[in-house]
Amino acid sequence: MTLYVNLAELLGSRIENGLYRPGDRLPSVRALSVEHGVSLSTVQQAYRVLEDNGLAAPKPKSGYFVSASRAAPALPAVGRPVQRPVDISQWDQVLDLIRVAPLEAVTQLGRGMPDVTSPTLKPLMRALSQLSRHQDMPGLYYDNIYGVRRLREQIARLMLDSGCNLTANDLIVTNGCHEALSASVRAICSPGDIVAVDSPSFFGAMQTLKGVGMKALEIPTDPLTGISLEALELALEQWPIKVIQLTPNCNNPLGYVMPEARKRALLTLAQRFDVAIIEDDVYGDLAYNYPRPRTIKSFDEDGRVLLCSSFSKTLAPGLRIGWVAPGRYLEQVLHMKYIGTGSTAPQPQLAIADF
Repeated sequence: MTLYVNLAELLGSRIENGLYRPGDRLPSVRALSVEHGVSLSTVQQAYRVLEDNGLAAPKPKSGYFVSASRAAPALPAVGRPVQRPVDISQWDQVLDLIRVAPLEAVTQLGRGMPDVTSPTLKPLMRALSQLSRHQDMPGLYYDNIYGVRRLREQIARLMLDSGCNLTANDLIVTNGCHEALSASVRAICSPGDIVAVDSPSFFGAMQTLKGVGMKALEIPTDPLTGISLEALELALEQWPIKVIQLTPNCNNPLGYVMPEARKRALLTLAQRFDVAIIEDDVYGDLAYNYPRPRTIKSFDEDGRVLLCSSFSKTLAPGLRIGWVAPGRYLEQVLHMKYIGTGSTAPQPQLAIADF
């Protein structure tokens, strides 16, 4: 199969899957040439294939656009979860999913996985290699329970893009985002407490609730605007909810980015009922637009939002480096981290800081 046909199929699949919507401008010929390492003429041939197939149309001096006549894929229907707190189940299904060994010919859709073969990771691999050859072996010592300071400083800089103005002292490095979420919910809740969650929600976070004896109250979630604030308000009035846990940016699996106005309204609602928000932002840096979407944390002025994320979706999950900005709950989250895993392995932290 020729290069231009491969490229045309890739772009076509993105259009079919709704990544590019009718009327959207497609990447420029030059941008695709650089991204895929092919000639300008190869990209032009690929666009002609899309044009012949009715997927794209050129506009003079403007580039190629998704054909406006194409119907967008149907959005998932808003779920109708039971309107009461429930115990978490399905551990057997989750275990079946996570114990599957990676296979070269199989794409695992049960987990978000970046391309770890990308040449852009070579500097990171060199940093890991250099650390292992270092005479004083810094990666073999215990480190500060908060995490390597150089890395926390880099994370604070990274979070500026999401609207957060934090320092290294506001952050705790964790073993992936999973530990950040787990330590956060355990820092605030006790067995029997109720946690409001978007529906559907991350199965790992749900199993944390199961493991510590908490109940989940699923809130209907729209595939465009996110968690229903109206349903959440009714739930807060009816039940003693301790925490709201959700993924407002690049949500998995629904894919939405919650509009800023609704993020602010959600925070106002949490303030009114005096509940904490655990914000899972692990996919936030994968947004297609720049600057990336703001976090709920960026609007938080009283420290009630615990922001959790990691490098698992942007670099590599095997590094197991995540973080949490716990706000007013810093001491409690730090205690949960200590009794859970202690400090996080310093070698990957040092390598990422250098990277």
